[in-house]
Parts: sequence; C-alpha cells; structure tokens
Amino acid sequence: MGVVNLHGPGVLGGFFVKRQLVEWIPDDIRRQLPEGHKHTWVQPQTAFKRLSDANESAWHSMCRDCLCQLTVTVEDSSGTVNTCADGTWHHFHSTLSTAVDASSDQEAGPEATCSGRARCCKCALAANLELRPPIIEPTMTDALASARRSAHSHHPTQGTRELLCTVSTMFKLVRNACTGNTRPVRLDSDAPRRLLKFDAPCNHILEILGFELTNDTEFHPPGIVRVAEEALDADNPSRAARLAQVRTSLMFRRLERARQELCVWGGQVQRGVPKEERQAVLAYKPAADALATLLGAGGYAQRAGTLTLLVAGGGEHSALDDAYRQLGVPDDAADALVAWSYTRLTEEDQSADPVFGASARARFDSLVTISAARSSDELSALVANEKERGLVATGAIRAACVALFGEPQAEVDAIASDTMREVFLARLAEATAPKAKMELAEHLAVLGDAKQDAALKAYAANVLSTLETSAEIEIGGAAGVAAWKGKVDTWEQLPAGLKNIGNTCYLNSILQCLFSILPIRKAVMSYGDGATWNEGAQLGRRDGGRLLTKDEIGVALKFVELLKRLFEALISQRVEGWAAKKVRKSSGGHPLASNSAAVPPAVAPDRELADMLLLRVNGSGPSNATSTYAPAPGSQQQQQQQDVDECMAQCVGLLVHALPPASLMDSSDQTGDLSGPDDTWIFQLLAGKLELTTERTGPSQDGDSDKPLNEAFLNLNLNIPDETADINDCIDAFFAPSA
Repeated sequence: MGVVNLHGPGVLGGFFVKRQLVEWIPDDIRRQLPEGHKHTWVQPQTAFKRLSDANESAWHSMCRDCLCQLTVTVEDSSGTVNTCADGTWHHFHSTLSTAVDASSDQEAGPEATCSGRARCCKCALAANLELRPPIIEPTMTDALASARRSAHSHHPTQGTRELLCTVSTMFKLVRNACTGNTRPVRLDSDAPRRLLKFDAPCNHILEILGFELTNDTEFHPPGIVRVAEEALDADNPSRAARLAQVRTSLMFRRLERARQELCVWGGQVQRGVPKEERQAVLAYKPAADALATLLGAGGYAQRAGTLTLLVAGGGEHSALDDAYRQLGVPDDAADALVAWSYTRLTEEDQSADPVFGASARARFDSLVTISAARSSDELSALVANEKERGLVATGAIRAACVALFGEPQAEVDAIASDTMREVFLARLAEATAPKAKMELAEHLAVLGDAKQDAALKAYAANVLSTLETSAEIEIGGAAGVAAWKGKVDTWEQLPAGLKNIGNTCYLNSILQCLFSILPIRKAVMSYGDGATWNEGAQLGRRDGGRLLTKDEIGVALKFVELLKRLFEALISQRVEGWAAKKVRKSSGGHPLASNSAAVPPAVAPDRELADMLLLRVNGSGPSNATSTYAPAPGSQQQQQQQDVDECMAQCVGLLVHALPPASLMDSSDQTGDLSGPDDTWIFQLLAGKLELTTERTGPSQDGDSDKPLNEAFLNLNLNIPDETADINDCIDAFFAPSA
C-alpha cells in the first residue's frame, strides 16, 4: 500500500491537485496501465438522473484514460477559497491508500474503493476522497479496441468506427437498463450482431456489466433492472419499497457508473473519426480546474513564462522533478511560493534535528536544484542564507569526499576530524597547482560544515586565507582567488555538452545554438500543448509555392518532438551537475573539460534526430535567399552531408514546416509560405536583413532611382582577405564599399 502520512510533510494545494491526485492509482489498476500514467479528470456532459446516488453534495469526476472515478466531499465549504485563513495558501497533509476495499456483497453494501483524506494544517478546510477502480478495466478496453482495429489493419479509421459503434451500443444498452428497460438482446438479431459483433471481448464486457447470457441466445439485463422498472412506475403500489431496494443495490450503482464510463470511453474513441460522425451524447468536459477550485488550490502565484521543463519518461523522475516533489510545490509555482513552501516545511519538521538533520538536508538539496534550474535571484539569496546557517548540499559533500578520500562516504559524521585533517594534508602535499590546493581547502570546509565541527571549519578557513594571500596564486594578473571564483559562477550557468556520434561537431553546435535561443527553447518545450505546433498535421502550410504534404508535416513534428527530448536531457544534466558542485572537480576549471568520473557525462544526441539531419540536397548549399530550404527527410533529392549551412537550413525548415497553417495562426503570422522575411516568428528570429545602397559619383538622370536593395538572409558568406585575417577583418572586408 502506498500511503502519504496525514501527519507527514505537507504540500501546497496546487501540488496536491496537480501531482498527488493525478498519480493516485489503485494497485490492481496500476499493473494494467503504462508506466508513468497520470489521471486526466473529466466529467460527462450529459446529465444523468441517478436513482441510487444518496450523496448529492459529493463532487464526482472520472479519468478519461483509465476510467477511475474520483469522489470528493468537502467538510468545510468556507475553506474552498484560493487563499487560506492566514491569507497565504492551503498546505495539505494527506493520506491516499492504493489498496482497494472490495465489497463481497453484489446486491447491497459499499462499492470497492480506495479511501483518502486531506486537510489544511492552517485552517478548517478538509476533504474525504474516494477513488473507485473502473468497472471496465484497461485490459478490457484494450482487448476490444485491438479486436476491432485488427480487423481493419489496412484502414485504421474504419476500425475506429466499428469500435465506436460497439461502445455507443453498449452505452445505449446500459442507459436503457438504468431506466428500467428489461428487454433482452438477441444474439441472432441483425442490428445487434452488426453493432456488437458478440465476439469474446464484447461478451466479456457485457458480463462484467451484469448482463446474463442465457441459452447462448440472449443477453438479459441484471435482475435489479426489473426492480428499477417497478420503482419508476408511479402506479406501482410497492414503488417506495422498490426504490429503497434500488438505492441499496450495489449492482445498480455499478450500472449507473458503467454508463458514465462508457460515455467517457466513447468520447475518447470518437476523437479518431470525423467530426460529422461524432455523437453528442458521448461527450465530456475537463474537470481539473473545477477540482482545484473545489479544494481552494487554483489561485496560487505562478512563475511568469513558466515551462514544464522536465517530464521524465518511463515512470522515472528527474532530479528537478524530485526536487519539486520534496518541497511539495508544482513546477509552475512562483519563486516566492517555492521559498514559502521551503520555509513552511522547515517550520513543520518534527524530526530530532530539523535544522541540520537528514530531512533538512534533503529539503536544502531540493532548494539548490530548483534555484539552479531557474537561475532565480530570490531563491539564490535563500540558498546563500541557508549556507550561512551551515547547511550543505549532498552533492557538495559527495564531491568533497571523492576529492579527499577517492570515493563517496556513507557516513561523514563517522569520520573523525583528525582523520580528515591528515588526509587533507596528504592530498595537499600531492597537489602542485594553486587552484588544486584551493579546491582541496574548499572541500575540507564543506566537510566541516557537514559535520558541524567548528574547529575543523576554522582550520579550513585559515588554510584558505593563507592560500589566498600567497603570492604564487595569481590568475590572469588578478591577486587572490576572487577572480577565479567569479569564473566558476559563470561556468555553472553553462548547459551540458553534447557527445559526438561521428563527425557531428557542426551538428552539435547548431543544436546548442537552438537550445540557447530562449524563444525557440520555450516553443520546443511547449510541444504537446496542441497550440504552438501543428500537432494535428493539418494541411495548409507552404514551402515557397508548394503545399506541404501530410508526410512532410509529420517529419517536421517528429523533429520538434526529438528536439524537446534532447532539450530536456540538456536541462536535466545541467541541473544535476550544478547541484552537486561538480564544476569544482574540473581539471582546468571548466565543467566540460574534465575527465573525472565525478563530472556528469555529456548528453548524447538521439540517433534518430542525428539521422534526420545528416542529409543534404544535391548540388550547392543554400544561398542567402529566404526561400531556399533543404527538403524534408525522405525526399529522393538527398545524400549524406557534412555542411553546417545546409544542416542549419534543414533545422530552420523543419521548425517552420511544423508550425500551424496560416488559418490557425495569429495576425503576425498570416502567410503560410517562406517568400518573405515576415512569414513566421522563427524566420523573424533567425533571419537578418542586408541593405545594399548604390552611391552615384556623377549627376543623377531623370527617372533614376537610388532606393536601397533589401535582402533577407539566414547565413552570411564572408571572404577571407588573407591568411592572417580574423573574423573582424572578414566582416570589415564584407561591409567595405566596393569600387
């Protein structure tokens, strides 16, 4: 059973709704779902009259993918506001059980549920939660979908149509049963056979829903349906008794919930067919915002221009994701809110040593990681303040142990201070470079902070002071080590490197350039929002006068997807390296120049991404003309290439091809082709404008025009005047007046 202790560390209300509730999955259902599954809460748009729902005050929602149902009952409605009683934010402590309490009584009693509870530690807001596993489990929906689509492997849309027919027919059968319709379904009838097929996956779902197959000829609704029919009959003298029987029937409650599951499932399926074929009754609306409002968690301060930078695949968590979990804040929370949550957790810490203990160090590690990822002045100031109090990041302790002892140490407190001094002096005698001695002294100071040993800290400070005033430590003419420390702070902001996977240094340079351009990075990281890129592969965008095909758009979208994966790896590598302070272990001071095993390895580009770009057009490379782009991969006009200009043009072309067509774009991006410098925001960002002016030496003639010639360019070809020329000489020569 996975449980979050009700009295354990609290989390911000937004984190509870956005992360903990969407990851709350019953154990039996989790095994049927892909790793990393998260709930997407929706509500059926069709209103159902529920005969058996005795708790009308409860809020209900359902996951559109796994069909789990969430029920929330708020105990104190006065707390359902976006700020807590003290004017800040709700801080929830919760317990969420993943073990299902199953009912053995199929006709009366409670439904099988996972129970949970959440309360704010600062006000009276509290809620009881119930998570019901789906009646139609994921293995059943997958089996039916596979059966329908495998029959039309050559025509996937037709397979989706038949799946939709089956699901919508089941929905109608259950809806009729909930209204007291006891009419059986005959297996030999033409219409039911055509719509349901009555194959093994279909029959299994019908049996799970309570329909009984008699004599292999008819499916009869559950027996409670006849009772419901009598309960709905106004002339029936035993109507009240029948109604009470229905309201205590677990089977009838299951039928009504199955109706909602089929509605949501059908709504998901019909997204794969044309709009004119969709059924209005099979529709749902998003419910995440309503849930946040219900629990007073929807109005927290958000960071401007925030992006969900790291979303690790395969159920794994990145260092940054774990840091947000440790502090209990969503990744789009403002810096002030992260700092507030850190302080709040420190105040609530009930451990034996809430200031320097294991829990305090884990919180501080998380704060350091988030501060590094955001490059936040506010969080950096808080980190500096905590360091002044004596807190040390785990990564810094690990790096110090590796520097002095050659390997990480499990228990730093178990190592005597005298032993640390002896090992330090031995390493200091081996070191020859001034910077290496400085590093060793700083590592000893880190261990002194970690042990909270005042004598060891004073000793390390004295050694550092002696080294700083030594005449032999002058770096670049600057006395002392202050200048070197400034360089380290600058290097810590650099992204991780990219490994060569062949002769691809030019490819890595282009990918790093794209990563460093913040608007492009922001757009690529937002892939998946359905708005920034043409993820629906709608036709309409042109390359010059040619309309792009659906395949070309698909290739471009794949490029953006792979680029996002690479950017996530670069950000994650930078965050993990910075948090551990492993830049101090660099042989030359630069984080990318070290062969030490303690330095995080560079990121290797995705092979599929590299293969997509290691292509070029037959003939000459792209000119300065704005409409010259390499064709999309898969074209017959390609061969292996090793030219940085063509690779850059290929990247720009793929990014532009992945943008939505003109009809879906704003007023600043109304054309769909690449015929001018103002077509797309990508082109405006990367293209330059060259103005050529002709100066006349003699008198002008009537009708002559001296208007300048404007030319847009993506790359500027420069001649090399002589063998000693540098880049400045080449630029000066290019812009020099011609004879």
